[in-house]
Amino acid sequence: MNSCSPGGGEKSEWGKLAEEIARDYLVKEGYVVRERNWSPQSSKLEVDIIAEIPGTIVFVEVKARGAGGEDAAGAVNLTKQRRISKAADRYLRGLDQPYEYRFDIIAITGNKHHYTLEHLQDAYLPPLGY
Repeated sequence: MNSCSPGGGEKSEWGKLAEEIARDYLVKEGYVVRERNWSPQSSKLEVDIIAEIPGTIVFVEVKARGAGGEDAAGAVNLTKQRRISKAADRYLRGLDQPYEYRFDIIAITGNKHHYTLEHLQDAYLPPLGY
């Protein structure tokens, strides 16, 4: 893997592929994928995947790293958690019924030919005062 900026090149392609891998994994595990790369109008907030299992909306952040790279799940820092929580709040307010919800992280490490996937369910709570 090269050291391209996140906005382009090989890293960006790996990130997009990782989201596809995560989506396929969730569907295989029985989740219904409601949205991908969801963003409220007039906002820079985004949630990679919004999925559902009976009665629960799951907000999923997908993190992809090359083999031997930094901890993918650890990249979901407090700032990122706040941004996802704000987007989730807007999404939930737009629904016609209340749902339980949780925040998951899917960490994919490796490359398109050989990777590992780790699904961290209920990875964090929304930060207070987000």
